[in-house]
Amino acid sequence: MTNRDTNNYRFERKFIIPRQATHSIEEVVKNNSALMSEVFYPRYVNNIYFDNPRFQIFHENIDGVSERIKARIRWYGDLEGRIEKPVLEFKQKHGLTGSKTSFVLSSFDLSDIYQPGFLDSLFKESNLDQKRKELMLSLKPTLINRYQRKYFLSFNQRFRITLDHKLQYFPVHSTGQLSQRGFDDEVSMILELKYDSEFQSESIAITQEFPFRVIKNSKYVRGVQTLYDLGHYM
Repeated sequence: MTNRDTNNYRFERKFIIPRQATHSIEEVVKNNSALMSEVFYPRYVNNIYFDNPRFQIFHENIDGVSERIKARIRWYGDLEGRIEKPVLEFKQKHGLTGSKTSFVLSSFDLSDIYQPGFLDSLFKESNLDQKRKELMLSLKPTLINRYQRKYFLSFNQRFRITLDHKLQYFPVHSTGQLSQRGFDDEVSMILELKYDSEFQSESIAITQEFPFRVIKNSKYVRGVQTLYDLGHYM
């Protein structure tokens, strides 16, 4: 198993798309002066998020702690059943920028996470360094989310846009929770503009062409607030 370390810091600018604008958002993206074009193919993204019993990761995000970390297991395609090529991701926040480190995990069935000790064994058998392994052994899954994502890339390949919609959140108390429809996010669509920090000055022209405002947004925080009563966000 291999891991990938994204050492370069990058910006993620997020925009919530009003429901009345979702039908034309792809036209807005493609007409941007950065000459965005669709790449890859639309697919469903699934995540298991982790936190400690005090929801420390959640509260650090709410409080705007400048140096913080978020942990999740990500995979693509079907939500339930056999998960092939799951990846454990650590998203580190450094002020206004962030970086990401990824570790490939062994495949497993989603129902396995409900078996006592399974996740601990999964992390112990991975190639995580000791510090991250100890972190994951101190955390528990708090929610699962799912959304459909489309991908766009600028002509100069310096800027990437993702469009996420059909956002749903699921509790992780039992497998029976996943057999029902998840909790829908009231937000209809989220646009994210992503680029390395060295292109910050160039990004201004791109964002100024969007008729939407930049917002602070975290799908994990939104999911926790959807499933638990832990305060307000945004």
